[in-house]
Formats: sequence, C-alpha cells, structure tokens
Amino acid sequence: MSGNNSGDDRSEPDATRRGLLRAAAGATAVGAASAAGCLAVTTPADIAAENEVSGNVDRLVGPGWLADNRADVVVLDARDADGFRRERIYGARRVPLDAVSAQVPGEGGLVPDTDAIAGAFGDLGVSPDDDVVVYGASVGSRVTRVAFALAALGHAGDVRVLNGGFGGWNGRVGTGSRDRVSPVDYDPDTDASAWVTREWLAERVGSFNGDGPGLVDTRVPEAYLGAAGSDALDPDHDRHGHLPGAVNVDWTGNVSGRRMTDPGDLVRLYEVEAELDRDSTVVVYGDGNVDPTSTWLTLTALGFEDVRVYDGGFGEWTNVEDDRGRHPVETATNVVIETDGSVGGGGGGGDFSCTG
Repeated sequence: MSGNNSGDDRSEPDATRRGLLRAAAGATAVGAASAAGCLAVTTPADIAAENEVSGNVDRLVGPGWLADNRADVVVLDARDADGFRRERIYGARRVPLDAVSAQVPGEGGLVPDTDAIAGAFGDLGVSPDDDVVVYGASVGSRVTRVAFALAALGHAGDVRVLNGGFGGWNGRVGTGSRDRVSPVDYDPDTDASAWVTREWLAERVGSFNGDGPGLVDTRVPEAYLGAAGSDALDPDHDRHGHLPGAVNVDWTGNVSGRRMTDPGDLVRLYEVEAELDRDSTVVVYGDGNVDPTSTWLTLTALGFEDVRVYDGGFGEWTNVEDDRGRHPVETATNVVIETDGSVGGGGGGGDFSCTG
C-alpha cells in the first residue's frame, strides 16, 4: 500500500526529506484568518483551511484535496453508528471498529484476522485497488486502525487520512442509514510485515532501542511505569510495567485537537527525544491493537521506513501463561517522553453567521 500524497517524490534523497521535515513542517495546519467581515466569527471555509496539509508529509490530506478528488476515491467513516447516521460526508461508508480490529491466534501469538477484515471491506464494496480516504471525528486511533487494517491486507490502492476529521469538512453531507453498496470479494495480498507477534518480540528482548529494533510503548506514562494504584492500570493484567527497553511516547501526542500535531514537533519528539532511527524497524504497542496505530501512521507519514504494530499488545504479553522468563516485564528502567497532545477538540466549530 502506498498511501502517498499525489505530489510525493519517492526519488527525493533521505537527507533532503529529513531537512524539509525538520525545518518546514509548519506543515499540517495552514490556517486562514478570514472572518468574512465579522469579528470573532469562524466560517466553514476557515475551518477547512485550518486543516489543509502542506509540506513533505505522507498519507494525510486536507478537506480541499478531498473535495477536488472526491469522485476518484472511496470515503470511509470510522466513527460510531450514531455519529454516522446524524451526518456524514456524502457517500461515505461506515467501517465498524470491531471488524477491522479482529484477531486470531497465530503460531507466535495473536495476529490480525485478515480474512475477517477483508470480508468487512468487501461488504462495504471496497476493492483492493480502490484509492481510499478515511475520516473520523479527528485523526484519532479509530481512523488509523482502519488505515492499518488496509495495510495489513496489502491494499494496492492509496490509503489516506483526512486531517481535521468530519469537523473540517465543508462539502456535501448525507444523513440517515447507510447508502446501498454492492459487496465485492476482497482477495487480500496479506502483508505480514505490517505487524509482529509475541514470539517475534521475545526473540529480541534485550536488543530494543539498542542493537535491535526500536520499540515504543504508546500508553499513558502511568501504565508504562506500572504506577501502583493508578486508574491507568488494567485490572485484568497479571503484571504491570512495560516490555524491556521500550521508550514511552503517549500516542495522544500525535494529535492536536482534530488535526495531526505539527510535523516539526513530531520529528523532534520521535527522532530527537525518543532517538528512533527512521531507517530501522520500529515496533509500536499499547494495551490493545487500536491506539498504537496512531503512532504507526504518524511515523509512516514522517518517512520512517519500517513501522510495525504488535497486534497482541501488552495485555497478551503480560498475561502469557507459559515461560514468563521469555516475556519479562520491566519497571526499573524507564524512558518517558512527555507529550502535549489532545484528541478531539471542542465544540462544533462555532457560529457561521454574523447574526448567530
């Protein structure tokens, strides 16, 4: 799956790409300050403009890009059923979260259930070569899980995410139950390199963020630290802490309201502070298999070459029944990278006329 913005140049040297990201990336939210002659009034056009995407950032597009290319892409809505029925981008097809996060046991642990996932997309009339844009209430993890699920299937068409979510859209909308679509047979070309298993990780314990792959724990710091008495600790977990060697970067740092955090800030967060190598394999994990996909998409959008999701998550790792010595949990050594992200934004976008 390529998922590239149409202007992306794959021949660009890595050093140039890195320089553009570090220097430029005022990048994602290029806002317009027009008030259409009314003080303190925000118009739909203003909101759409705030969510446009520029600079050398892959996989994300703004409302203007979608408006210009609407006829050429399949639009997928990752929100819950109530939000979809109330109002949605016209012609969008809703993707149930449970369908794209389905798992099955594999030889080395839980893996994405690609047969079930392919069936869910086929039921929505999505074919492997369709170009797709996914949106939600923001660029949160429900959206990125849909994008990751397509990557796991080896989706041949481009897969993009709408910056700003539905709140940034000022085009045609629809309401009511979903529009009729004709199901298709989605024959996946499964890409097992999109994820890792429990046993893949167990074989590399002691090497993460050293001689081996980068490893990022995307949970809140209290869960990563195994902080006694914290509400962040899952009571169903037998042990608390994190995989040895993992660095902690809370996934919500990827999101500023409804938009992607400024790419320059994200480069500093992951390359400078977390010291991840964009040319090496990086694995991301959380408690489940939804939230980590935000970091998967973010790193991929920034140009990291090989980003994978541990689909079984910390819950599978910590509750393993046999040979816990091969699946250790750590609390003594900690690297927590502080983030300032927030998911969702507030309100519905303000008033749209001088008279209110």
